[in-house]
Amino acid sequence: MNNTSLRDQLQISTRIIYDELIRRDIAVDILDIGSSLLEYTDSHDVRHFIFSTCSDKSSATGLIIANSKARTAAIAIRLGIPVPAQIISRDIRKVRKLLSVHKQIVIKPVLGSGGKGVSTNITSNVELKDAYMYAKKYNHDIVAQQYINGDDVRLLVIDGVFCSAVTRKPAHVIGDGISTIRELIIVANGTVARNDDSRSSLMHINQNAAARFLGDSIDHVVVKSGEEVRVVGPANVSLGGSLHEATHLVSSAMIADAEAITKKLGLGICGVDMMWDQTTNKHYLIEVNATPGIDIHNDPFSGTSSDCVSRYVDWLISSPLHA
Repeated sequence: MNNTSLRDQLQISTRIIYDELIRRDIAVDILDIGSSLLEYTDSHDVRHFIFSTCSDKSSATGLIIANSKARTAAIAIRLGIPVPAQIISRDIRKVRKLLSVHKQIVIKPVLGSGGKGVSTNITSNVELKDAYMYAKKYNHDIVAQQYINGDDVRLLVIDGVFCSAVTRKPAHVIGDGISTIRELIIVANGTVARNDDSRSSLMHINQNAAARFLGDSIDHVVVKSGEEVRVVGPANVSLGGSLHEATHLVSSAMIADAEAITKKLGLGICGVDMMWDQTTNKHYLIEVNATPGIDIHNDPFSGTSSDCVSRYVDWLISSPLHA
């Protein structure tokens, strides 16, 4: 199989990085399509790996910390970065206490990504029990967080410097006055714009996640013509969410906190997820991603693209280890 065919099978973010390396005449090899693993030569003639978007120039310890929501929160607190009230526990009774105090909570597994095991806006003990058991399918330890009402924002930091931001909107459908919500989801998933193979920035709406979020209404509710209905809890792109450019909207305090935790973790690239209540201008760090999608900042669903790919490749080929 030639390089062009292999290149087309890379995940979209890895493919964009690969294309930029090729454009600059940098030696780069595709080692494994399944994991989007590359090997390239930097400006010092040293070979390096890229897994998805993470280079071996980033700190391995930082990557381990970023993969744990609990460890990430601990580092954020030490840095003075606000985080939602939360507990990490295997005891559902402790989670019920958090719900009794904050009235609305989010439950997710300690480890994981892509919205798997996540349930949002939990307001009752019945919802809590269901969400708790769902999260435990993915990890024995769960995180229960205070629910923050606001915009879901991903800030991308490259080489310790803020580059771009997008707001993430949960998957939604528009009613036609005839179809059920599930039928609307099927129609939306059939459009050319959506693709679920990680080579498109607008993926299929996950029907299992939608059924969990909507319950029986997914098959029994007909949405009024023109009415927009949210169909999934988490705003993750992997569940069908969309992205909207917000680089010039985020506050200087959010940028400072995103840069601080990225530098502390020693990551060359980092996606910092925050909830932002614009009415009070307060933000809360939710988690960080050491292998963030860079494509969403290169060509977001609406708004303008950025120079993040070029800036990241600059770092890949020129900076020393763990700069």
